[in-house]
Amino acid sequence: MKFTAALFAVAGALATLVWWAAAGASLLTLNQTLKTVTSKDEFGELVTKDVWVAGFVPGLVDLAAPVAGGLIGVALVLGYLSRKDIFDAPELGAR
Repeated sequence: MKFTAALFAVAGALATLVWWAAAGASLLTLNQTLKTVTSKDEFGELVTKDVWVAGFVPGLVDLAAPVAGGLIGVALVLGYLSRKDIFDAPELGAR
């Protein structure tokens, strides 16, 4: 049971990193994204303008890496606790 939970934690960590990469792979979390808008001015010429619009892009440093690292840590602890069930390892201090 613990090993299955550890595998789910590893899968969750990988899913978090894939979500981060698919969302734009930004280093820091962004609450706004930059969009380029083209429009016609009063003289009929096309004008391009950069506009900040509300949007969420997850960051690696402050969101994705801590979540993935925490899940990997949980997976390591659960894997260590389930070593007796998997490998028939002796308890600590037993000979």
